[in-house]
Amino acid sequence: MEEEEADLQTCDAFKTEKKAQRLSLHLLVTRHLPPEATSSWDQEKILTALCEITHVRLDRENISHIDSLELLSYKVTNVYLQQNRITRISNLDCLKNLQFLTLAGNLLQKVENLSKLSKLLFLDLSDNRIAQFDIDEFPQSLILLNLSGNPCTQMADYRGCIIQDLHNLQQLDNVDVTREEREEAGYPVSSEEDSDETEEEPRRRMMREHEVDVPLQSLTSEVLMRSQTRLEESLADHRRHNMELDNIKLKYKLPPSARSAPHNT
Repeated sequence: MEEEEADLQTCDAFKTEKKAQRLSLHLLVTRHLPPEATSSWDQEKILTALCEITHVRLDRENISHIDSLELLSYKVTNVYLQQNRITRISNLDCLKNLQFLTLAGNLLQKVENLSKLSKLLFLDLSDNRIAQFDIDEFPQSLILLNLSGNPCTQMADYRGCIIQDLHNLQQLDNVDVTREEREEAGYPVSSEEDSDETEEEPRRRMMREHEVDVPLQSLTSEVLMRSQTRLEESLADHRRHNMELDNIKLKYKLPPSARSAPHNT
């Protein structure tokens, strides 16, 4: 009986699950243009406005197929398609100036149709179902690549193979490519006497050479980690300060603050 009820609950959950959809003109308009665009703008005005978009944000929309991006212009540099239900990488060739692409948390099993994106610098394919890949499908322009959370990361010499073939790569799976890894891959590395640069300086130089915009730099894992660390430290200081105040009030028998006073029900 309990198993039958569980099966019915699973069936109901499946029926109420949001239906997968294609990346469509309607979706582009509703996510990127003002509300009145869908009711009062004519088609020409809509298309003109879409051609001004530089950052496409379509995360968590239950998208299963990538389509309609040809309606956008050469101005698009960043595309966010994480946490959808996309099964294939397709129809991105039209975005000739794409620099930043995230497809994290989808249903991808294969790396494909990316090699022609010659300006792509940041690629996040983490948390998919990619078991193996053809290294030639990755653009040589990549500086940061994230494949963490995929079965392919368990391949023999996975990291070495990627670093050897992607000459510009500075970071793989949120871990910087080290001097030793570059030497093992056969790259010429300057002597320590000639190299006074910090680990961060080569990445900055590479980004300047490729004219990476500020949003790309701000989304590297180091910046995110530092921001999270600062937030945690601030919260810890706040809690410590509150505890000190509470101890003083207890010591001098002062009434408790509204923060710690019990609520009346």
